[in-house]
Amino acid sequence: MMKPLPTPTGWDAEFWTLAARGILAVQACATCGRLQFYPRPVCAGCFGRDLTWRPVSGHGRVHSFTLVRAPVHPAFKPEVPIILVEVELDEGVRMLSRMVECEPGEVTLGAQVSVVFEDTARDDTRLPHFRLAR
Repeated sequence: MMKPLPTPTGWDAEFWTLAARGILAVQACATCGRLQFYPRPVCAGCFGRDLTWRPVSGHGRVHSFTLVRAPVHPAFKPEVPIILVEVELDEGVRMLSRMVECEPGEVTLGAQVSVVFEDTARDDTRLPHFRLAR
């Protein structure tokens, strides 16, 4: 069974275009300078609509995590437990993603992580995940 893949919308299409090239980016508001993630059509700070995409380092720390043992989609069942992490990027933005290349017992709060991109069945889609920094 194939895993579901994201369907880009008008305001997050550039995120996926950059991710396909191995670039992690967040939205930046030209009005107030706020960085934000998840992608939205307006700034969460000032409601401005002049948003651009800013590449970020892809480095951060584990802010929170949990283990998914009963995934909603059956294609993920062979991969349980899945480590779901909330990463606070060095730029201050938090991002929810998947932790890879480690066992559940290796993840701790505050652990340093870096982004890695997972190839998918589509050439135009790569998924940003995190792994423990080396």
